[in-house]
Amino acid sequence: MPLAPRVALLLLAAALPLPAQNPAVRATAERAIRAADLLRDVSYIASDALLGRATPSPGFDSAAAYVARELKALGVKPFGDAGGYFQHYPLAHSILDTAATSATIGGKTLVWGRDFRVSSFVAPGPREGEVLYVGQGLRVPKRGLDPYAGQDVRGKWLLVHPRTGPARALTTDTLGILGVDYTTVQDEARARGALGILTINATSLPGGGRGGAVQSRDLVPSVGRAYAPYPLPQISIGSATLDWLAGDAKIAAVLRESPTFGSYPGSFLLPSGALRVNLVATTNTIHPYNVLGFIEGTDPTVKDEWIAMAAHLDGAVGRGVNAAGDSIFNAADDNASGSAGALAITRALMQGPRPRRSILLIWDSGEETGLWGARHIANGETGKKIVAIANVDMIGRSRAPGTNILGEDQLTPPGVIYITGPRVLSTQLEAMVMKVEKEYPWIAFDRSSEDPNHESFYPRTDASPYVENGIPYLGVRNGRHGDYHRQTDEVSKLDIAKMEATSRALYAMLWHTADSAVRPRMDKPLPKTLWFVTPR
Repeated sequence: MPLAPRVALLLLAAALPLPAQNPAVRATAERAIRAADLLRDVSYIASDALLGRATPSPGFDSAAAYVARELKALGVKPFGDAGGYFQHYPLAHSILDTAATSATIGGKTLVWGRDFRVSSFVAPGPREGEVLYVGQGLRVPKRGLDPYAGQDVRGKWLLVHPRTGPARALTTDTLGILGVDYTTVQDEARARGALGILTINATSLPGGGRGGAVQSRDLVPSVGRAYAPYPLPQISIGSATLDWLAGDAKIAAVLRESPTFGSYPGSFLLPSGALRVNLVATTNTIHPYNVLGFIEGTDPTVKDEWIAMAAHLDGAVGRGVNAAGDSIFNAADDNASGSAGALAITRALMQGPRPRRSILLIWDSGEETGLWGARHIANGETGKKIVAIANVDMIGRSRAPGTNILGEDQLTPPGVIYITGPRVLSTQLEAMVMKVEKEYPWIAFDRSSEDPNHESFYPRTDASPYVENGIPYLGVRNGRHGDYHRQTDEVSKLDIAKMEATSRALYAMLWHTADSAVRPRMDKPLPKTLWFVTPR
């Protein structure tokens, strides 16, 4: 941070009615938050026996039961369904019936696996409309690229080239900021009322058969924008389908050229007429769950202003066996480390002085597959009482000093943790962070990734649904590394000392925020770069 803004924030922190170091808070943190307990908890949650904790799965059930037992032993009030710790939510699970799903154009029936294949969908049912070619579908006004200019997109299929090769590598360096400087075909299709997206495959579609289930899972009703499934179907089409759509060899040849960014011809309607796709699926409702506990505040005037702490308990379960013969994605750092840290902080909250505001404790599910648990809470009745939230996600890894390993360039060194959220969203939370860093120097805070355009800010974090609802957040994270979402994310690689220091610092921030005379608010204008506030 430049010197002048930092000095201004220090002055602001001094001006706000924030307490100095509380000896009882410090003593509690150092007594209750211990490396040995963290190691025990994270070792169980990330054990091979739990198989990565997918949502839903028996492994997740075991992890949730473990957290619930700990909460009960600590005397934490249950805050789930029917007086328990588990809060269930409805999730629609749809599986495409590929044998019944059909597509026709110009009187020709398309063959699944050869002519077309559905890659994603949300709602089943028939859809019929003309096909509009829009290049790669990118709209970049500052570079004079707008394939939608003068086109009526509503009720049409959008035909696009895939973003492969050079086009896939396009970044903020060439395009600018997503939602501000450019938009994708998904953005434009959704905003302009398109039926769906057709992606050109240069040859016949791989596979050719009807194996492999195409699935869709989402909340009922679907709420929140962050990480929610794209609502329109996306379909890949093969070479023969492209010929039928083009209706002309010259047009087909143009479409097969797969031009690079910005070089494709202008938009035009395909002469083939309407494409009809009927998506047939079987749908059932399942009920995953979050783990919730509650610590009541001491001040009747503010105890209904809840401060929440959340850590996602699930892991990103993948497939395959690595070179070492390991097929289990233990998800030790992501996010058994944060889940264990949240348990340690809970022990401190129950053993030390109680703050004025109440604290809601959340171990949510479905983070890796759509932020399901977080979206359910943030957009429901529970979310209406939350005034700020701390998000604990990946706090267990460190980059060895002096190393620059490929894939670990974003990883913080020992004794350093990223802080995200307050500087962008909340004056009061920002002042609190700076005060805690100064007065409880267990760990240093790195603010370099506190950028609303960074994926750790939005949309791929559990904090996102809360920010969408005007709730400020404070996130701690160690940064991505080479074992992220791999079989090699193991407990043996965790920096338990960092977990201890981070958990102590977050406990101090959480406690002081809950005890503050000032209610935390999102009092800074939301950056227009955030996807959910960007005008469409």
